[in-house]
Amino acid sequence: MDTLFTLATLAAAIRLAIPVAVAALGEVLTERSGVLNLGLEGTMLFGALAGYTGARVGGPWLGLLAGLGAGAACGAVLALLMVVVRADQIVTGLAFTLFAVSATTYLFELSYTIGEPPPRIESLSMVPLVAIVLAVLVGVWFLLTRTVAGLVLTAAGDAPGAADALGYRVAQVRSAATVAGCALGGLAGAMLVCGPLGLFVQNVTAGRGWVALALVVFARWRPGRAVAGALLFGLCDAAQLRLQGTATAIPYEVFLALPYLVTLVALMVRARRSDTPAALAVPFVRGRSR
Repeated sequence: MDTLFTLATLAAAIRLAIPVAVAALGEVLTERSGVLNLGLEGTMLFGALAGYTGARVGGPWLGLLAGLGAGAACGAVLALLMVVVRADQIVTGLAFTLFAVSATTYLFELSYTIGEPPPRIESLSMVPLVAIVLAVLVGVWFLLTRTVAGLVLTAAGDAPGAADALGYRVAQVRSAATVAGCALGGLAGAMLVCGPLGLFVQNVTAGRGWVALALVVFARWRPGRAVAGALLFGLCDAAQLRLQGTATAIPYEVFLALPYLVTLVALMVRARRSDTPAALAVPFVRGRSR
């Protein structure tokens, strides 16, 4: 048990929390505008593949930019479907994630033989990755709480009719928020592979996009709380990795499920006092009350 409470475990927790935190911050932006993006996991996968490809060509910083661009492209597609076409947001997000799992696997296997270990890429240390998380956190917090654009974005999620009456184009606001949020989701995927992991494998995100979605509810759509929730997830993930190496009669699958179980329990507790945006997942139609 002493091996759990070490600086190495804390460092591992921060490393594991980084992509989840950035993805959650992006989802905070998207959902505060009234768009429920269940395609976050798929966006992270596309960002991870783009980040890996970019890092192989020009290094990890180019990989991060490639992930950011791939996420923005995913956001443009999702915004077109969910905001402009007004397709069901839940169905669209789930379908996009299923498509992303298959598409990234197919594209990856076009370049690398099945069973052959993919080449590793140059990795960034934890210091610049933490700096990026802090910069994104401050940027999202400042946008939402200290700018007119943040007030308009929040109004688009809480009272889109009122925002429209004031002359703001709700569809454009939601589309911009979806693109920005997905860009951060793609960046999160790229940070996962361009960080200490240093490689891409099929389904490399392993459900982290879904965890980020849950953390947004846990955080009650607050950026700082979302990052704190990501750190809690990272701590549980680091703990289960440590526990797997100890002699115990407990099946290792229990340890694998530990971070997700803790996230689920925390979500259930916090959801009782949810501050859900009033128009979340409700398509805006001019002339309707909401």
